[in-house]
Amino acid sequence: MLRRRSCLYRLQQLAITVLVMDRLRQGGMAKLTRAKDSASVLILLAFCALAIGGLRAPLVDRFRRVTQKTDDYWLPQSDQTVIASLGYRSALADLIYAHVLVAYGTHFQEKHNFEFVGAYIDTVNALDPKFRDPYRFADTLLTIQPQPIGENRYYKAREILERGLKALPYDTELWSSAGQFLAYIAAPSLSRKEEAAAWRLDGARKLARACELIGNNENVPYHCINAATLLNEAGEEAAMNEFLQKFLLVNDDPQVRGLAIAALRRSSAQTNQDLDQRLSRFQSAWTRDLSFVTRSALLVLGPPVNASVCAGLVTRGLGCASSWRDWNEIQDRPSNAEP
Repeated sequence: MLRRRSCLYRLQQLAITVLVMDRLRQGGMAKLTRAKDSASVLILLAFCALAIGGLRAPLVDRFRRVTQKTDDYWLPQSDQTVIASLGYRSALADLIYAHVLVAYGTHFQEKHNFEFVGAYIDTVNALDPKFRDPYRFADTLLTIQPQPIGENRYYKAREILERGLKALPYDTELWSSAGQFLAYIAAPSLSRKEEAAAWRLDGARKLARACELIGNNENVPYHCINAATLLNEAGEEAAMNEFLQKFLLVNDDPQVRGLAIAALRRSSAQTNQDLDQRLSRFQSAWTRDLSFVTRSALLVLGPPVNASVCAGLVTRGLGCASSWRDWNEIQDRPSNAEP
């Protein structure tokens, strides 16, 4: 009985030993397999790195030698693109404009002109006429190219800017940007002197329009002085005087006002005398009536009103000033003194 139990015990121990050895052998084989797989991956990575390092230099040299001569334009006409947008006009306009910016930089890197940038911007304008950035940067995208350009680029830039001014008529920066482009960039690049002078004058008028609009750009008032100088150089002295007088009524910056007054006084002695009289009369009315408000607020409120004179239906011509224009006309009459 004891011998039988002893034999059974030994058989159990032997079976356990065999199982343990088999598990150990299987684990070692798995580790060996994993090691072989890791080694294969490392060898493959090393081969790829050597292949890339060996092929990169010839491919880069070949890429630099290949130059693209022309561009391809794959979009349909602007009106057809609007229909193809399926109502997502603003989204498609953003996508096309982003492509234009990326392609513009790529063309500079490849040192050849971006031929169809005007067509792309036309499509973007058709998709989203109120999209401001394409109008603002159209002159840069069209005229600043790695290779020399023709005058047709300046005509196209002006066409897009004029379109933007119609779509956004109260955008101060857009008016200022268009005026600077026409006066300082496009005009010197035109071959015909008469046309260049006309573009410079139109640029001055656009700068003057920018000064009449309210904006947050602190540089615009200084552009107004440049616009006055351009008008004076073009022989538009009356237009310059009228513009600067309006500018003085809406601007409170002492430095800019000093420049505008100096420009007016250089025009003529009569203009100098009239300017001093107008400024003195306005300052006197401001001090007497509402000295605690700003110039802009006083211009909005209007001049002091004499209720007894303005009573009734027919008051014009009787000394009733309901606006600053009427007030100036009354004050300019020889029989009237200061208010």
